[in-house]
Parts: sequence; structure tokens; C-alpha cells
Amino acid sequence: MIPRFRVALYAQKRYLVFQNLKRGLASTGSLKEHDEQSSKIHKDEAAHEPQDELSVLRQREYNNQVKELLKSFSKTATEDFKDFHGSVTGELSAKEQQLDEELTSFLKQFSQLNTVIEPKEDNGKRIAAPTYSRIKTFPFLIPSPEDKPYTNQELFLRQIKHADGTAKLGAAMENVYYPHRDIFNPPAIEELSISKLLAAGVHLGQSTSLWRPSTQPYIYGEYKGIHIIDLNKTLSNLKRAAKVVQGVAEKGGTILFLGTRDGQKRALQEAAKRTNGFYVSTRWIPGTLTNPTEISSVWERHEIDFADTPTNRPLTSDEEAAIVKPDLLVVLNPTENRNALNEAMQARVPTVGIIDTDSEPSLVTYPIPGNDDSLRSVNIILSVLAKAGEVGLQSRLAKAAF
Repeated sequence: MIPRFRVALYAQKRYLVFQNLKRGLASTGSLKEHDEQSSKIHKDEAAHEPQDELSVLRQREYNNQVKELLKSFSKTATEDFKDFHGSVTGELSAKEQQLDEELTSFLKQFSQLNTVIEPKEDNGKRIAAPTYSRIKTFPFLIPSPEDKPYTNQELFLRQIKHADGTAKLGAAMENVYYPHRDIFNPPAIEELSISKLLAAGVHLGQSTSLWRPSTQPYIYGEYKGIHIIDLNKTLSNLKRAAKVVQGVAEKGGTILFLGTRDGQKRALQEAAKRTNGFYVSTRWIPGTLTNPTEISSVWERHEIDFADTPTNRPLTSDEEAAIVKPDLLVVLNPTENRNALNEAMQARVPTVGIIDTDSEPSLVTYPIPGNDDSLRSVNIILSVLAKAGEVGLQSRLAKAAF
């Protein structure tokens, strides 16, 4: 058997490889100390395994460098070594013998403990390292040196690892309010409860100094200078108004939604879309109902059937000059739109309105006591009415299909 160290001695670079292999050990100490601890390392191999992808990649890069050096030595012809045969057949000195034994022991341990090399079992099957599969996921990752900051690739991988583990820790958030759910996923009138109205702030009235005595039947009490609205009255009146909206939509009536405050336009659009109706979100034009000849005469008109499908029948002159008005007017802020309520009474158009403690309930056909200042309160009341109108519309379309 040719001693490994005697061949490397004549190559002059083999000693450098030996020093690099010594520095590649995970812990410090002489090769003899590693020989004494080899049994303990075999029992606890997991402690020597790299803990993350970056350490494994660095170890893999180091292994490739060692392999390249060994390949370069293996390709060197024996004729290039001076007095090669004489050095092989000669006897080793005590120092050479010690270095040769330490190198052989180290290479044996390094090949068994290095998880990147993937050692084989006795039956020939490969033992896949636990982190080897994760390395294959990022084959083009270039690790940065230890004295340099992380690259963008490494920072991105660390962020992904944080999102998979640490970011999921913490308390679970429950009963969180999402404003869009009141508009796009409103509860049905049967699912509505006093607790939901309370959570939306429907019970909060105006200041006691702005109180209108006609709203006394809807007031539950007083708290810190404001009136508290009785939600039992709110729920009962809301159910009655929802039945009216559902009946008008089921019989083919036109519903007009009116709200002129900031932030109400999105809810009005969704309500008109659900009921196949119309909405006004900017300003109520005076005379829209009482003077329709000056406003509605410029609108194009056509006839539709019970399924809201145009019949394409030509209209007569009397039908072209007929007055166009809604069958139901839903007002979100009656205090600012008193002109619209007066016109609806003159045109005999029934109205539904949210009545706060500073509003006049006698101006509205179907009053709903509630807070008309809060967008959350207005959205949940309007969405419940729109949901009822959608149920009536679907019922009418289902009847027309047969």
C-alpha cells in the first residue's frame, strides 16, 4: 500500500490541502482530539449538521474546492514527481508516519460526518441529508462571505423563512370589524339582531340640545349628554321597511336611493345594483318630482316586461309625455333632504328614511330610528334594505321565467 502522505510530500501542494482540511473542521482542536471524540460525534451527528441553508451551501462550496484540488493531483503523472519510486519504496520517518495516520483518520471522519457528501449505507442506498433537499430548491444561490452583508437573494430567503415560522406566531384576532362586509355581504333581515345594530352604533342619537320632541317614542334614555335610541323600535321598523322594499321590487316597482353625505356613494351604488334601481349621491335637484315636465321630458323611454327585458314596442305620444317618478324613495339623511321629502309627499311617493333624534319622523312614510351620522350605521341599514329588495327582484324574475 502506497502511503498517502508520501505521495503528497513530493507534490509540495498536498500539505496545503491537508491544512485546508484541518481548518474545515466544525470545532477547534488537534486531529488527535477529534479522534478521541469520534465516538461521541457518531452518536450525535445532528449537532454537527448545518442549521440553515447558508451554512450547508458554504460547506458544499468548500467540498467542491477540495474535490478540484484532489482531481488536479490525480491527473498529475508520476513522471512529474522527482524520485517518485524511491520515495514510495523508502521508509517513512516518525513525523511522516504521524502525519500520514492523522490525514487518513481525518479523511475517514470527514467523509462520514459530512452530510453534503451523502454517505452510503451498507446496502448501497444513499442517506439523504435533511437539508440537502432544501439546497436543491435554490441551486443558483451564491452565499456572501462572512465579513460581508447579506445579498438580496439571501435577504429574500430569510424573509420567506420568517414568514413560514416566526410571522405566524402571536395572538389570533377575532371579532374584527371590516367595513366592506356591511356593503358587499349584508345580513338578511332574518339574521339581523340587536347586537349587530349595537356594534354598528345605530343606537347613538344626537345631543340632547338638538332633540326634537316628536322622536320621543324612539328614545331609550340619555347618556353623557346624548340620547340613546331604542334598538327594539329600530329592529321592528327596519323589518317593516324591508318588507315594503321587498314588495315594491317583487311587483316591478322602481326604487330610488338618496344620500348626499360624503362616503355614502359606494353603498348607494351597491344598493341600486342589487335592486335594479337608481341612486342620487350628489345633490337633489328641486322639482325632480313636482316639476317633472322640465326634467324627465328629456329622458329616453322604452317599455320593459315583467322580467326587465325591453319589448321594443314603439310608444305613443301620450306615453312619451307621461310623468316618470319612482315607486319608492329611500332617504339616508332626511334632515338635509327635506325638499325631496316634501316633493315625495306632493307626488304621493312613499318614502323610507333613517330618523335621528334631530329629524322629523312625520315627513317619512316608513321611519327607521337610528344614527344617520355614522357611515357604519347607515351602511348596515341601507344594505339590509337592499338585500330585501334583491330577494324581491329574484322572486319576480323567477316567476317571469315560468
